[in-house]
Amino acid sequence: MRRSFTIGVVLLAAAAAAWFAYPPSRQWPVFSHVGNLVASPAGGASVAKSAPGTGKGSGGRSAVPVLAATAITAEMPIVLSAPGTVEAFATVSVKPRVDGQISEIAFKEGDEVRAGDVLFRLDDRLINAQIRQAEANIVRDKASLKDAEAILKRRETLVTKNIVTEEATETQRSTVAVLKAGIAAGEAMLEAQRTQLDYLTILAPIPGRTGALKAKLGSNVRASDTASALIVINQTRPISVTFSVPQVDLVNLRRALAARSEATIRVGGETSIETKGKVIFIDNQVDTTTGTLLGKVEVANENEVLWPGQAVDVELVVEHRPGYVAVPASAVLPSQQGMLAWVIGTDGKVAPRTVALERVIAARAYLSDGLSAGERVVTDGQLRLSPGAPVIVRESGAEPRGGSGAKGERAEPDKRGTGPAAHDAPPPRPEGRDRGRT
Repeated sequence: MRRSFTIGVVLLAAAAAAWFAYPPSRQWPVFSHVGNLVASPAGGASVAKSAPGTGKGSGGRSAVPVLAATAITAEMPIVLSAPGTVEAFATVSVKPRVDGQISEIAFKEGDEVRAGDVLFRLDDRLINAQIRQAEANIVRDKASLKDAEAILKRRETLVTKNIVTEEATETQRSTVAVLKAGIAAGEAMLEAQRTQLDYLTILAPIPGRTGALKAKLGSNVRASDTASALIVINQTRPISVTFSVPQVDLVNLRRALAARSEATIRVGGETSIETKGKVIFIDNQVDTTTGTLLGKVEVANENEVLWPGQAVDVELVVEHRPGYVAVPASAVLPSQQGMLAWVIGTDGKVAPRTVALERVIAARAYLSDGLSAGERVVTDGQLRLSPGAPVIVRESGAEPRGGSGAKGERAEPDKRGTGPAAHDAPPPRPEGRDRGRT
């Protein structure tokens, strides 16, 4: 009673201060707020206790907002994971086969070329002159052969009449044979020179993408210079990815090769990129230094998401084992008793349960014991749980049922100045001539 009297005196003093400090237009909100407090001095506490949506019953435990998922039956994939390196499906270092000076470059660095496309042309003026000379020599030798064959024919007629000796006839036969051999040698040389002329036009031997240009226009190149290439072409469509796995996985890897199993190639970065390929090769021996076995995956790489030299992750599914229960990986937590999951009962309360975790693959946990398909487990909010605690299952990214009141906290004042909470703060002091009554 005495405490209520003291509170009343304080409130009346505040009302009197407002009477002198505020103009008439601003006195009514203050008097109304004071009147409410006098009528119900414990009203604020009662409202806080009886506010709806707090997640509490009268004298009950707070319901904890959580995310949940339903366990399902699934086949567990047996996955071989290993780091890999992207390699060109084929690599060719283009080098000249004849000496010459570069007179034309028919591509740009980094261009994609097809097999048979022109890359370089070398100066062909000298070889063309040599070809014309060889053709002229052949024509000359053929003319000489025709004359020699006519002489031989006449001598063979005259030798029967003993006008020409047999020795002279044999000499003429030798002359004809020499001319025929000279023509054959000339034709062979002409063919060689024409081949060299073809070598002066350097073509792309494989389809692929060109690299950095090593020789510039006007450079003299030599066939004997094997240390450097004019250009390097890497075939990127298709492309291959090499990886190594421990030798204990040989059986699984051979099974995957026989079935031409699909492999997932993942490229890291700001945005992870995935592509698919097929296992095409296993090395014929284990590396004795590392105890690993080399494998190779072929990828179509139509969009060229893979590039030679890239570091990637290779995941190869070699088997699917049935009879497992799958839940999100976030539902399974480590504990002193092993791995456990919080199971939501039909009464909306949770209980911890020990589970047998086999593997976690692609954010999914596969369990062999401890959980049945159809049971619901908590996937987020486990740190606030205790055995037998009631929970409120909410959608991902949404507020739990009852809003912020589910935590048993009082709502924040309305910042727009409407509603009863707006009267909790005193009005601002007036300025100018309205600061007091006269």
